[in-house]
Amino acid sequence: MSTNFGNNQGTTLTGGFPKDLSKLSMLAAAIIVPAILIYLFFNSDSATEANNQMLSIGQNVTLENPNGGLSHMTAGPGMMSASVSEEDREQSICTVQPGTHGTIEEQQVIDLLSYVKVKLTDGDCEGKSGWITRTNIKSSL
Repeated sequence: MSTNFGNNQGTTLTGGFPKDLSKLSMLAAAIIVPAILIYLFFNSDSATEANNQMLSIGQNVTLENPNGGLSHMTAGPGMMSASVSEEDREQSICTVQPGTHGTIEEQQVIDLLSYVKVKLTDGDCEGKSGWITRTNIKSSL
């Protein structure tokens, strides 16, 4: 069925909708749908990021390297080094197994990297306290 509104010869689609209205709705959908998807994508990342940043002194945490493997704990924040010099070995406190638990004592940001001082409550390094990068910390529930 085709409906013709006045002098609009050939400007209607089946069902009586003007072609301009159909184009407008397609344009709106082409803009709105991606905008909603982008909003949902960034909104979920923001919530995760905010949750990851919420740490407080005395909070129980789990140490877990996001790349797998061990986490390196040092005597001071920002002292991570691949060097095997005597000075670097003196700054090393412990190499921590994934899943080790601890309690946050301090937090500090150096050169845009977040560091957390943790006192370990179990594992091979139990009782030791040192600095570790924030990326190796997971909040315990």
